Amino acid sequence: MSSIAVLGCGTMAGSIVSGLLRSGFPADDVVATARSAAHRERIAADFGVSTTEDNRAAAAWADIVLIGVKPYAAAKMLAGVADVLKPGAVVVSIAAGVTISTLQEALGGRDHPVIRVMPNTPVKVGRGTFILSPAPGALAAAGTVRVLLEPLGTVVEVPESLHDAATAVSGSGPAYIFLVAEAMIDAGVAMGIPRPQATELTIATIGGSAELMATSGEHPAVLRGAVTSPGGATAAALDQLESHGVRTAFARALEACRDKAAGLGRHRAPRGVGRQGLARGSGPE
Repeated sequence: MSSIAVLGCGTMAGSIVSGLLRSGFPADDVVATARSAAHRERIAADFGVSTTEDNRAAAAWADIVLIGVKPYAAAKMLAGVADVLKPGAVVVSIAAGVTISTLQEALGGRDHPVIRVMPNTPVKVGRGTFILSPAPGALAAAGTVRVLLEPLGTVVEVPESLHDAATAVSGSGPAYIFLVAEAMIDAGVAMGIPRPQATELTIATIGGSAELMATSGEHPAVLRGAVTSPGGATAAALDQLESHGVRTAFARALEACRDKAAGLGRHRAPRGVGRQGLARGSGPE
């Protein structure tokens, strides 16, 4: 069993830790870092894992080092621990937009397998989707990481050239679904359905539809056609969506997400975040 150091255990990294523990990963094999004492206390209380503010000590102990800080801080944090990593220690980054080459540069020429991973928020309920992009020569390490993540959801490996595009589909994807759900609920309420019933109907419909897509093996267009009678009520609804350019809107939205994600790793720290804060591993919150 590999030991894991989570450097910057914020919301998403914490969700991964929670999922690992639910899957049976030993709490004794995880150490998490965070800048504030209060945050470390919450992590210890929630997960039962060891915590520290010392990124270097945590990194020196671990077989897998997960970089969980915000993109602007990821390379700086890795550079700060690179010289203490165990031989062969695997570096996993969940920082959007931070390229494998940037991470390798932060390692200062040291030979460590580097893997980019992009999770999404359903990992909190054991239904996460993980985009996995290993560096050349890191295929064995990618297999180890895949085995760790598969109990937490679905792992899809893509080349790094597609990592930001996949992030637009999956990493940010839950937000699109939540927006659709919100719109459906509000429309139901506007037509007179009480909000609790509109919410229940919408959530059950989205969940059931996702399960049908996952289990039927049919293309979504085929499943949509099965619900759509010529000249019927569903056809009328779809006509409105198409006339408002829903497909084009999604295409432009995902392109914007891809382009923004690709640039995140090049952004500077926001004002007020100093060197000390970055060095101690503030997680994404």
